[in-house]
Amino acid sequence: MYKKLLLKPLLVAIATTGALNITIMAAAQAGVTAATASAPTQRTINVGQVNAAANAAAYLGSQQAAALTQKHNFNSGQSIKVLGKHQLAAAGPVGGSAQALSYAPGVSVTSYGYTGATKNSISVNGIKQGYGGFSGGQIDDGSLSVTFDGVPMVNPSTGLWESPEVPQTGILQGIGITYGPGNPLQRWYNNIGGQINFVPLQPTAKPGASIKLTYGSYNTKNIVFNIRTGSIDGWSTILAGGEGSGNSYRQSPGGFANPSYDYAWFFKTRKTFSNGDFSVGAYLAQGSGYRPVPVPVHAISGVTLNGTADSPLYSQATSGFYSALPYNVWSKDDTNGTWMIYSKLNVALDRRVGVHNMVWFRRGHRLHFHHNNYGLSNPSNLYEYNNPVDSVYGDKLWLSVKAPYNDVDFGGFFLQNRYNSRNAFYNTYAPYFGTRQVPNASYRSDYWDQTDLAVFVQDRISPIKNVHITPGVRFINYQTAYTPAGQTDFQAAYALYPQNDQGQLPAANKSFTKVEPSVDFNWRPMKWLAVFANYAQAYKEPQVGGGGGLYQSTAPIYSLEKSADYNAGVKLHFNKGPYLHHFLLSASFYHLHYTNQYIPLFDANGNYIGAASGDSIYQGVNVALDDNPIYNVHVFANLNLEKATFAHYVTGGVSYDGLPVSNVPSSTFNIGTAYSAYLSGVLLQPRIWYQYTGAQSMFNNHTGAPSLQKIPGYGTFNLGLDSSIPTRGRIPELKAVKLSLDILNLTNNHYNEFEYISNGGLLGGNSAGQVLALPGAPLTVYGSITANF
Repeated sequence: MYKKLLLKPLLVAIATTGALNITIMAAAQAGVTAATASAPTQRTINVGQVNAAANAAAYLGSQQAAALTQKHNFNSGQSIKVLGKHQLAAAGPVGGSAQALSYAPGVSVTSYGYTGATKNSISVNGIKQGYGGFSGGQIDDGSLSVTFDGVPMVNPSTGLWESPEVPQTGILQGIGITYGPGNPLQRWYNNIGGQINFVPLQPTAKPGASIKLTYGSYNTKNIVFNIRTGSIDGWSTILAGGEGSGNSYRQSPGGFANPSYDYAWFFKTRKTFSNGDFSVGAYLAQGSGYRPVPVPVHAISGVTLNGTADSPLYSQATSGFYSALPYNVWSKDDTNGTWMIYSKLNVALDRRVGVHNMVWFRRGHRLHFHHNNYGLSNPSNLYEYNNPVDSVYGDKLWLSVKAPYNDVDFGGFFLQNRYNSRNAFYNTYAPYFGTRQVPNASYRSDYWDQTDLAVFVQDRISPIKNVHITPGVRFINYQTAYTPAGQTDFQAAYALYPQNDQGQLPAANKSFTKVEPSVDFNWRPMKWLAVFANYAQAYKEPQVGGGGGLYQSTAPIYSLEKSADYNAGVKLHFNKGPYLHHFLLSASFYHLHYTNQYIPLFDANGNYIGAASGDSIYQGVNVALDDNPIYNVHVFANLNLEKATFAHYVTGGVSYDGLPVSNVPSSTFNIGTAYSAYLSGVLLQPRIWYQYTGAQSMFNNHTGAPSLQKIPGYGTFNLGLDSSIPTRGRIPELKAVKLSLDILNLTNNHYNEFEYISNGGLLGGNSAGQVLALPGAPLTVYGSITANF
């Protein structure tokens, strides 16, 4: 039944796009012509004034790719950071999307691994997305929007996106980050703190191909490639993909290496016609890795490697900084993946009006297989099989109109999502004899059907050439329907253990309608100087799912979470100046007030144990610089200084007002440079960069609240060397071979990315109140070879 309900609206949406395409193609054949702006990789078709008519929103190429340019950033009234090839390279050849994000100002990353296969927690100006720690500190998880080629990737019900969904940076052209909710045209359903847009490689006018092989520390292997057809009768197609594997730098007694693997595949084809373009894309990705248990910073009586009194103490001070528990005592294989298909249509109807449509379907899934027998004797919940899934389809349609002194965009989107929170805890041994189909311990299988609707209008007003003011407003309606299904999906278990069903409450429905105003401003008093400011309000649904919480064991009595954010600053842009080639400097102050926060609290096994209510304030300064001071030198630098506090935080009737928000660094900083020079016909490019993350407050799982205890700051020093050897004329079709060496954390600095105060649920009662940690990666070395065709 559900499949039929899901398929029907999807077919309607696709048919709508197809009908629109046919109508516009007929108009084009009848002589309706206009021009469209071209992305950097596409040829320009000069047939009029489509760029103006379509308000710079219809591109012969990816709109997201066009947004990566310095010119777009400089002319915007938003605070934006673009990560290009140099910052992507700084993450290393296997670091994945999250590690690349850490080179933007105000972004910090926490993980238990070092490759794109393992999960990360990402903080942008203190607002979080993803999950890379272990219990505690996830105060505002799921409050950043994430898109791939403009398609939303976040689960609308949980608010979560996991970094293994974009594990391969080699298929990316760049990453764009918008700080704050942004303008209504680009906003989705959880832009509380901002948006991350992963822009893949795009179809090109000329054919080509590339393949890169990497091998390095901890038996890390990776391959990434792309094949581009070039333009053939107006069609251009790209196929890109990658696959990697490796072991953890934290290995267990007995030699278990906590391995991980990932893959990603991307396909896109675009048809360019006289007054627009039509494209179809598909993406598939997955990352899987074993998650080692956090290690105590200091020795704790009774906390040992095997959980028994006769084994060595387990801590960084005793068993080793990177030690991990044995596989047969504690293990968790954590898999996260997604696939999506989508189409885009951009057409100029005439010299003033452009129409745009995107239809998409995405499916996301997780699988956490967990074995926990640490310090226990045949526990009833020895195994966990957690396999939730969400499916979402939607359509976004808008028009852009060029009027005197005004560029207007108006339209809207709808999406329909179904999320199933399926999970089972069980023990296959006597006396339980449970299975994942008939669990003897806790289980759940509940459904959330969510419908998100939004309509918007924004107007870029230009009273004079160098002043742009963009007021906007968005009207949203978010609807959530909850259906408990443990009794039917785990029918045999419910007959035996009805009390173990975590979906304890009856079916329920909620609906909210809100108004989101916004405005931004850009004034260029000189051609190289821009002053900008923006303000926006945004709302989101609090997260659902997990081992209880809203709808399941807590009545759905809540308000939408809300952010009120403003940014103000300056941008300096020079292009082809004496010493400032492609120079862009952005410096801004931000203030975000996050209210109506619903903060669920969970134990070490993911079971819901209560909730807190919060009201937090984030304020700070971001500075970003990119330049080529001379033709063969590139430099970049990024700085953030931040203060984040709770104006209100209450749990269990106790107030923690005024405490710092957990896991928000007081500062982040990175700087790097690359130099290019020819030596005997070989292009050499040495690279050097440094990255620093400042001190941050821990979360106290013992109290379920933030604390004043700090995680120390840390920094890493890194080196790289690329050498490009031309082969054109020697080997047919092969243009060049590139050899690369990357050395990360050159000084082998020992540091902890994440620390929290335990409540004792993971490693036993003696660990309650003690600090557990996830150590960052030690010295790692990678060698790569790339062939360009």
